[in-house]
Amino acid sequence: MGRLILGRRTGAALVALLVMVALPAAAETLQLQNGRFTATSGGVPTAWRLEAWAKDQTDVGWEPGTDGGGIARIVNRGPNDARLCQSISVIPGAEYRVSARVKTDNVGVATAGALIAIEPRVADSIDVKGTQGWQTLEVSAKNQDAGSWDICLRLGSYANLNTGTAWFTDVRVDVVGGAAPQSASRWPSLGIGTMVASFRTTPWSATAIPLVAGLVLAFGLGVIGGRFRD
Repeated sequence: MGRLILGRRTGAALVALLVMVALPAAAETLQLQNGRFTATSGGVPTAWRLEAWAKDQTDVGWEPGTDGGGIARIVNRGPNDARLCQSISVIPGAEYRVSARVKTDNVGVATAGALIAIEPRVADSIDVKGTQGWQTLEVSAKNQDAGSWDICLRLGSYANLNTGTAWFTDVRVDVVGGAAPQSASRWPSLGIGTMVASFRTTPWSATAIPLVAGLVLAFGLGVIGGRFRD
């Protein structure tokens, strides 16, 4: 049975190839996760966290949606500023558009209703009040020098407490201009910290499949430059 002998250079080349294949998929997950609310934990969509001025005045739930997605529901039983938030990585100089579908029931008209907020205090979408059917909200903002934003789905706002029910689904974050985010997001620094963070936030299948594909590609093309010895 032969043994594969790898030199230092060829071994390093193989490692670099595997990292280059695997990390693009991993890095992409550092953007918004679970935007269609397909996964939940304890009634809260996975990767999202509940924040509120008074949590005892708010209930958060989940409902099945269409095409395999889900719907997040925020109910303010008393005047409140409640929100589901998720932190995402952003690139300095890039412009982003955040969108979501929303509907409301009996939301007060005197203060802020259901909306999308980019925090900390970056930008807000228009808000939806009263009882309204499904509609799309969006807000765009350019990142100056922050490394991360919080994307929040809100019912109420700062000093704008409100009551009622809001439903959210199909949340998206898209790059619409500015810096060249593809090179930054798909080819991140290959430091150990970046690699660990990427793999921790990536589903196993999204990491394993590119790794296996990269290994097969490396052997198939012979780029590893190894040799067999009997």
